[in-house]
Parts: sequence; structure tokens; C-alpha cells
Amino acid sequence: MGKILKERKYFLVDNGSLKPEATLNLRIIGNLLQKEASCEVRPMGLMHSHKIDSSLLGGQGGESMEAFFHSDEAARTSEIFVLPFFFGPSRAVTEWLPENLRRWEKLEKNRRFRILDCLYDAGDDRIARALAENSSIVIEKNKMTNPSVALVDHGTPVETVNKMREEIGSQLKSILGDNIDQFSTCCMEKREGKKYDFNDPLLQKLLDDWSRMQVTEVVVAQLFLSPGRHAGKGGDLEQICKDYAGCLKRTELLGTHPLIIEILSDRIRFDKERNK
Repeated sequence: MGKILKERKYFLVDNGSLKPEATLNLRIIGNLLQKEASCEVRPMGLMHSHKIDSSLLGGQGGESMEAFFHSDEAARTSEIFVLPFFFGPSRAVTEWLPENLRRWEKLEKNRRFRILDCLYDAGDDRIARALAENSSIVIEKNKMTNPSVALVDHGTPVETVNKMREEIGSQLKSILGDNIDQFSTCCMEKREGKKYDFNDPLLQKLLDDWSRMQVTEVVVAQLFLSPGRHAGKGGDLEQICKDYAGCLKRTELLGTHPLIIEILSDRIRFDKERNK
């Protein structure tokens, strides 16, 4: 085996996507974070991203933890510090990632890894504030007078992740206050079965209900970080929203918002201070 690489590695990881837009967005965020946190940050997906044609990524091939674990570089690495680019503890972060890191760790002595916290922390309203800023921009730009706001996420089989959405929703509703009419959390899609009903309502059903109520101004606040097949151009959310009868506008995605970069930087700073 070659020489062990001693430098600490902060991997900024999202779920991974076959869409080049998601990888390019993660690279932008990684660059912003490197400047903010003054350390090396390496963006990659958990899976799939290494399969993207490099010509769609400016000639620089995509990376994934899936591919990294099978690489010579992984064999020469002694420490891995993972910064999850996830709002909450999805199973990709709580199951797939630690299982693969433990497998990598056991292959050689003196290896170690650490997975830092996800973006949302109970009581921290920075995600809601970022959503409120994005919503206010939409409201002002489109001269809306009394809009209804739908906070939408992907939908999850994990109830603790859904609870996080509800907490962010409560914060967002409070911040927007009297500037809006109705407010609801919702999801883009959910699994079949009553045990997943905690995701309700679906965005499509909510919009149908508001349309019947003749709600003419709607802001869809997107609890999504990067463009892809769901939140990107021509994606699922665009298709769900395109036929709404009134004025419906979606907010910008959150990934590059300064408050998100601030949260990520805090994760690195706290990790360094805790482990001096």
C-alpha cells in the first residue's frame, strides 16, 4: 500500500444525481464554503454522480462516495469527515453512509471517520429565514398583495425528517406573519400506505383545493437545495405547478443562500473546535 494521506478531508455530500445541474450546483456551494470556512471542501454525491458525462460538467468528471470507496485514493486515506448536504437525517445519511464508512474503516488500522450534523438543528431558524427571504422576493417581484404560501419538500418515509419539515414550516409561517393569507406544508410525493400519511397533503391536492377556493396568488416555497429531476427546470415540481389557474410562483432553491453556507461553515468550525 502507498503512503497514507494525512490531511483531513471534508466531503460535502448530497444524495447524488444523474443530472449535471445538481453536481455543478454542489461545486458552487463547495467553493463558497471553502472561502467561508478556510479549509478544503470536496463536493460529491453519495451515489450516481460519477456516472455523468464529464463533457456536461466542464470537462471535470463527477465524483461519488460510491466510487470513492472502490478507489486507490480511498485505500491511501486515513481520515474522512463528511458534511451532509441534507436538511435532516434521511436514511442515506443514517444507514447507507455509515455502513460504507465502517466497511472502509475496518480494512486498515488507524482509520477513522466522522459524519457531521445535517443542516437543520432544532431551534435554529436560519433555514426558515432563508425561505422567508426567498418568498418575500417572489411576493415583491410579482406584486402579490395577499398570497397563500405552500412549503413543499420531497416527501419522506422517515417521520423524524417530516417532523423537521413541520418545524421549519412553523418557523416560516411565524416569520411571514400577516404578509400572507393561508399557509400549509406539503410534499411533492409520498409512498403508498396509511403509515406514510404524515407527509400529507400532497402539493397537487393542496393546489387543487386552493384553486377550487379561488386562491389567486400562490407562492411555492421550495425546501430543496439543488436542481435535479424534482426541482430543476422541467422537473416534477414545475410539472405539478404549471397548470395552476391563478398566479403561482416558486422560490429559488436554497443551496447557495448565504444562510445555508453559514450553517455549513458553522458545522466545520464546531468540528474543528471540538477536536483540536
